Amino acid sequence: MSKKIPSRFLRESGTEAFNGNELLFKGALETEGGVHLMTGYPGSPVATFFDVLADCSDLLKERGIEARLANNEALAVAAANGLQMGPLRALVVFKSVGLHVASDALALGNLAGPHPEGGTVIVVGDDPWSESTQVPADSRFLARHLFLPVLEPSTPQEIKDFVNVGFQLSRAADLYVGYLITTTLADGGGSVVCRPNHYPLTNTNHPYELQTYNLDLANKVLLPPRTGRRELELPERFERLHREVDRLGLNRLHDVSGVDELLIITSGLAYQYVRQALSDIGLDKRIPILKLAVTYPLNRRRIEPLLARFKHILVVEERRSFIEDQVAEIAIRFSQSRQGPIASLWGKQFPKESSGFPSALGLNASIVVDRLPRFLRAIDSPLARVAAKDIDSELSIISRTSRLEEDLSARTPTFCPGCPHRDSASVLLQIKRQFADEAYMRRRHGCGAIDLVFHGDTGCYTMLMFEPNTPLMHNYSGMGLGGGTGSGIDPFITNKQVVFMGDSTFFHSGITAISNSITGRQDITYIILANDTTAMTGHQPLPTLSQDLLDRPIPAQEIENIVAAVTGRACPVTRVNPEDRKAYRRTLEQTILADGVKVLIADKECGITFHRKRMRAERAEQSKIGFVRRQVQMNVTPEVCEYCLECTNNTGCPGLTVVSTDYGPKIQTDLSWCVNDGACARVDACPSFEEVIITRRRPPTPRGHKIMLEDIPDVPVRRSERVWRAWLAGVGGMGIGTAASILVVAGQHEGYSVQFSDKKGLAIRNGSVYSQIIFSPTGQSAGMTLGYGKADLLIGLDPLEAVRAVNAKEKFRVADPERTATVVNTDASPTIRMLLGQDSINVERLEAALRQVSRPGMYLSARITSLCERIFGTKLYANITMLGVAYQRGLIPVSLESLKEGIRQTIRADFKKNLRAFDVGRKLVSRPDLFADLFGEQQAGPRTLARTVREKAAYLNMRRLGKRRALRGDRPGVGGRRRLPDTKLARAYKHMVFTTLRACRELDRESMSDLAIRIYDLIEWGGLRYARRYVERIRRTFLADSETHGFAATRAVIWNLAKLMLIKDEFCVAHLLTRFEKLRRDRQRYNVNPANGDRIRYRRTFHPRFFGRQVDIRTPHWTLYVLRNLRFLRRVIPRWRHEERLFLAWYERLVDGLAHIQPAGDDYGVYLEALRTVESVTGYAEIRRPKMEAARSKAEQLLADLRHAQQRRLTSAG
Repeated sequence: MSKKIPSRFLRESGTEAFNGNELLFKGALETEGGVHLMTGYPGSPVATFFDVLADCSDLLKERGIEARLANNEALAVAAANGLQMGPLRALVVFKSVGLHVASDALALGNLAGPHPEGGTVIVVGDDPWSESTQVPADSRFLARHLFLPVLEPSTPQEIKDFVNVGFQLSRAADLYVGYLITTTLADGGGSVVCRPNHYPLTNTNHPYELQTYNLDLANKVLLPPRTGRRELELPERFERLHREVDRLGLNRLHDVSGVDELLIITSGLAYQYVRQALSDIGLDKRIPILKLAVTYPLNRRRIEPLLARFKHILVVEERRSFIEDQVAEIAIRFSQSRQGPIASLWGKQFPKESSGFPSALGLNASIVVDRLPRFLRAIDSPLARVAAKDIDSELSIISRTSRLEEDLSARTPTFCPGCPHRDSASVLLQIKRQFADEAYMRRRHGCGAIDLVFHGDTGCYTMLMFEPNTPLMHNYSGMGLGGGTGSGIDPFITNKQVVFMGDSTFFHSGITAISNSITGRQDITYIILANDTTAMTGHQPLPTLSQDLLDRPIPAQEIENIVAAVTGRACPVTRVNPEDRKAYRRTLEQTILADGVKVLIADKECGITFHRKRMRAERAEQSKIGFVRRQVQMNVTPEVCEYCLECTNNTGCPGLTVVSTDYGPKIQTDLSWCVNDGACARVDACPSFEEVIITRRRPPTPRGHKIMLEDIPDVPVRRSERVWRAWLAGVGGMGIGTAASILVVAGQHEGYSVQFSDKKGLAIRNGSVYSQIIFSPTGQSAGMTLGYGKADLLIGLDPLEAVRAVNAKEKFRVADPERTATVVNTDASPTIRMLLGQDSINVERLEAALRQVSRPGMYLSARITSLCERIFGTKLYANITMLGVAYQRGLIPVSLESLKEGIRQTIRADFKKNLRAFDVGRKLVSRPDLFADLFGEQQAGPRTLARTVREKAAYLNMRRLGKRRALRGDRPGVGGRRRLPDTKLARAYKHMVFTTLRACRELDRESMSDLAIRIYDLIEWGGLRYARRYVERIRRTFLADSETHGFAATRAVIWNLAKLMLIKDEFCVAHLLTRFEKLRRDRQRYNVNPANGDRIRYRRTFHPRFFGRQVDIRTPHWTLYVLRNLRFLRRVIPRWRHEERLFLAWYERLVDGLAHIQPAGDDYGVYLEALRTVESVTGYAEIRRPKMEAARSKAEQLLADLRHAQQRRLTSAG
């Protein structure tokens, strides 16, 4: 047997933990006689099933089991229909909306029925909470319409075992069987008992010849009148189904002797919720429960006796009343033929017209706990009085969890870092804006303005509906239907139309859409986003590749050839790489403006698959020589960044983040998430982005190497005697799933029965994700989800998502101040709206909220991300570090050995480094004092004013003394040596700073530090005279200012006047990019040590403007040294930065006006607002100019209104 086969799937006894999709596969392997064909189409929550098939490809090929991706769901069912020509079994898997697509083929196949020795099971993934599905999902109703029996598992064990059950039912009933699995079950899982695998004797390695003369054509080839005859046979086929259900004992009555008052009927995951709720309120095994495994069709003969026996029947089910309606129909017919009363039926409605269980969205145990006592009291049940104490206790928990109500920032999903679709979105946003500009269109294309219409479709690009790309999606009809949507409005509008379509969608249903557009004479452009993978569902292969799901060779299919064949070359097809922004934009504009149907293929590999290849190569090099010789990173120079947010508004890339600097918030790349695809740098005219190339000759100096991890004290194992529950919250890409997997393995190793449920973000990066883990001691049962206030441990890798887990306005509310311990990372990951400048995150407020719902003394917070970035150079180890923190605090009831085993089994590629991260978390708890220096200045305290001045003076000394000697001046004395004397320029700087600060001594320390920094910057920009011009206005402003207002005007001028005086022309930017302080910072950021043989180089596309014209030049770093020394050209070049200099002169007059007017009272606030208008003036070139005009107009309007108000007051006083 090949070593590539995961050994878990070969287990034939004992217990093992699997997720829901893995359990489907293991169940197929355990099916009697084996499953011959596994097929379908990927979609949440069952997409991972196809990844499991790929992982086990060697096993499948060895055993001759056919596994393949169909181009769409209808084709998958059609394949199953064809398979039933022989004694073969098919497992077909897709999501709920895929059932809509497959319904035609499924209606025929089900009515025809399977082979007597075959069978077909249709697995449908439903999403009750509508978290990852475009329409509300309850596939039971469509299954009933198709006469498809519905089988619903309730537990991880049933997920696996019911696959074989489904085939047994299919053969017995001569019907296909619908197998309904919901998101919680599919994305969740747990410990199950394994059984022997069965492999089919007839297989692809041993095919047979089909005898067509033996086929039952009368029953299998269905057209009228045969269709009607087969329909008449359905009651008898359902009867055979009922007999098999009874034989297998699937619909089970958990009876309570002597209780005839109330029966609960439930199924699927709702059964877990009912059992958990009854246990919580002290009524476990006090109320009879009918657990239905087959929820359609119900067996009338099994329901009628229950209607006669019980006074009340309560149906508990997720979403609409499917079971309840069937029971009601049986009850009506039963009452017509029976003398005497029958049970009252309740579910979605309770007595006295009160609402019952919800019909929309999903259920959880706490909703059942909240509604069930109300129902018991409504029917005056003695059980309500018997369990009153436990009921009140549980309701008080629900009440406590409802107190915390926070208005939280939404974390909308976005494209992953490096996603090629970001290039298309960014360019199309620009095109849409400029096509609406009449002047641009007349000048560039000789026509009027055009309002582009964008039709939505299904795939990663569906995230165009979220900011910053909302103008690129105006409607949505479903997969492959964007062009069809446009066909309806096309004859009635003059707009040009565009539709995005993925290459996976093209093969699913897009081919016919393009053909339909040609037939309908549409004027539309199809942009096929070709990334060679089904990225939205986990990177399954496409027909454009030369290997299939099992890595077998297949002919690669070219989209151009298919379009040409379908359209008869009536549709022009162009292929272009969207990374070449200028060529891509030019091609797009020409294509969109052309008439008719056009296809443009944006050809660029998925960023995740590309990055994974690069990471594998780096790991291989690391393994071979101990380090990576060459790495390339994208970097932002904060001093050059204007925080205009053009990069974030054009890309929305989560690989960017916001950092705090001496100059306010700035954009920076997140080294843990940025994949250096360069999309942010391709934003026009921004010189702050640069590529940093790090080369090494030997392994880098370890970060945090002074921290010894060998002497960490042991923690006594506190094995839980009751059910233990944990909730992990974070952001996609943080490793929440990995941390959960480690806990699952650790719990399994410790001897617990483990259950878990994951929620995967809609986007792999920047979506909200969580995992819930449940450890049950032997003999205790528990549901696989957490109710309100049931978390023993909350681990928050992001503070915003941690609060989302406990917020009463959300559906989770997992924390209770009498139960929950909290461990949280206080480094918040920015939301997209935060990156766009539309929102902010207040970490202090979030921490206060978390403390409110945590047990006293059991709240621990630390800047774990910052710690990991300092020690490991990436925050990707924060998840493991936080497990170490939680373990060392005694919050995880497993042994150290079990947790290390969990890390070993979960993370095989980098075990030692992850184990070190785990020990770092443990050490942080046992010796927090060792980490003070690693958390950076924000935690260690602000830099002193004296240190700031010394640093800046040292940098000025470099012009004469050189780097080493100058930097000695930054220290008061080393090794008894006297500090070197300052140069004349440094002395002048210090004198200017200290005399100014003495004159403005009432300013706060932060403002003084800001002033010292900006005086240094202005000396560097234009010399002492230029800096003195700034200082004199600061002094005059201060003298005119008022302590009553906290010198707010002075602080505004300190920032804004320097901002305008520091005109970031080509010479200034060159200087900022070559300053030693920048090099020093970059070396620290990228762990570059020249003494170790490390080298750092830069690669930039520079955008100089000469005589008003922008030129894009790829510049070597040395040319910047030349350019910065050409600053004398400012005095030579005619009208150099004329507009910016005029704007500065205007602002200086505005500042001078404050000294003359000396406003007070309400006038002060108006003048202060005028001084602050220039804060919005950011960016470069054409981005900056309109903002200057807007700020000036706003300030002048404010002052004009102020003068009118003063005149009115004078007139009134006179």
